[in-house]
Amino acid sequence: MMDKIVLVVNGPGLADLNAADDRYGGVTLEQIQDESAKLCAELGMKLEFRQTDDQDEMFRWITSETFDALIINPNGHPKSGSADSDMFRSAIDMIADTNKPVIDVRLTNIFRQGGETSKPLQRSEGQMGFICGLGLKSYLLAIRAVARRLHS
Repeated sequence: MMDKIVLVVNGPGLADLNAADDRYGGVTLEQIQDESAKLCAELGMKLEFRQTDDQDEMFRWITSETFDALIINPNGHPKSGSADSDMFRSAIDMIADTNKPVIDVRLTNIFRQGGETSKPLQRSEGQMGFICGLGLKSYLLAIRAVARRLHS
């Protein structure tokens, strides 16, 4: 029975992913969603997968939806804006404080020299993870991590 809900939220710039773009591992958002849904089903969880270029909508999703774990890729390109405002930090803190796992995922390694300039969402205390640089596998690793946490 699938009783745990994993909310995957993708922010600005991620609707534009295409298989020809090696910068993001040659993957589309549809492929990420399909592989994420398959893995969630294998692990006995339900996937809610969303993308928006509107940060207000993204904020509403993470503060008003019912879910057991949050995986968030706040932005696809540093120029598309970033979900690192105080508003998002307080929402992430609120979610993590309820003991729900939160993982910030990025397709690319944001720490590589000459790479993206966006910073990871940060939280001073536990219940928040960060995975970057693994392309599609960043999402799959995040799903496995929250499944382990939710089923333990």
